[in-house]
Amino acid sequence: MLTKTALAALAACVIAVTPAAADEVADFYKGKTVTVVVPVSPGGTFHLYAQLVEQHIGKYIPGNPTTVLQNRPGAGGVTANAYMMHVAPKDGTMFAEINPGTMTLPLLRSAKYDPRKFEWLGSVAVRGYCGAVWHTVAADTVEKMKKTVVVLGATGQGSQNFQIPTLMNHLLGTRFKIVSGYKGGGEINLAIENGEVQGRANFYEGFAGAKPHWIRDKKLKFFFTLGPDIPELRDVPSLRSMMKNEEEKSMLSLIDTTLQLGQAFFLPPGTPKARVDALTGAFVKMVKDKQFLADAAKRKLMIEPRTRAENQAAVAEAYALPPQVAKKVASILGFDKRRKKK
Repeated sequence: MLTKTALAALAACVIAVTPAAADEVADFYKGKTVTVVVPVSPGGTFHLYAQLVEQHIGKYIPGNPTTVLQNRPGAGGVTANAYMMHVAPKDGTMFAEINPGTMTLPLLRSAKYDPRKFEWLGSVAVRGYCGAVWHTVAADTVEKMKKTVVVLGATGQGSQNFQIPTLMNHLLGTRFKIVSGYKGGGEINLAIENGEVQGRANFYEGFAGAKPHWIRDKKLKFFFTLGPDIPELRDVPSLRSMMKNEEEKSMLSLIDTTLQLGQAFFLPPGTPKARVDALTGAFVKMVKDKQFLADAAKRKLMIEPRTRAENQAAVAEAYALPPQVAKKVASILGFDKRRKKK
């Protein structure tokens, strides 16, 4: 449910377009196809959110273009970001969802994209993050995980499901073995069910949306939370509470800023302003649409939107952190070693 304050903020962000500009934009989009890029493979909530947007935003874009979905998995979302930065058409016919964990990656190692240059449209949700293991795993607390190896699945180094457990190994002494290379959350979930890995880091709502029966049947045991509050996991310790000093908290903040970005969507740099404005306005109207909200509820997807300006602020906050913080995090994640090998 959207609060009155959130609705007011969204209403204030609706872009005003002059009649002449609106007609020009409508003429451009009429008969066109707009592609929504998903940075991972199908099977998880990233795909579900992008699908929800793709199915509803078209009626609010001037000219009512056809909309289609395109999955571009790879490196935890890095492949899609680089594609949008350099290859995607810059005419307003393609926009993408970001894996929020990749937002800070250019601070940690060389990357072929710059989130500060993306044309942000807004976020459909900001979601709390957590760690969970399968119900049969005996090592189900951080303290136990300091003594026992637990195997976790991950996509790529740009994703939070790799970065957070790796930070925990270095800062807290956990003994996670992280198996990366999965193309999306759906593949990791399948690996958990098949016993290939014992758990994963994920958005809580990612579990609730993609695998609601896991929650219902108590198939998961949760061992940390991070980011926005998760009412269902208030008895689970927060990762921030486990940090021993301000330096460790600042390193965690680099990850936490990505959670404030949320499930955000963006256009490539260089997209004409009138089309950016039109798509931003369409996005704002879409997240208030009753049918959109009903479809989200049916899929058990939380809707907690953020505006284009709030996306820009989250990116700016991350890139304003002291450089030494990013340097230390890069060292922990092994990115500095990659630089030296080049």
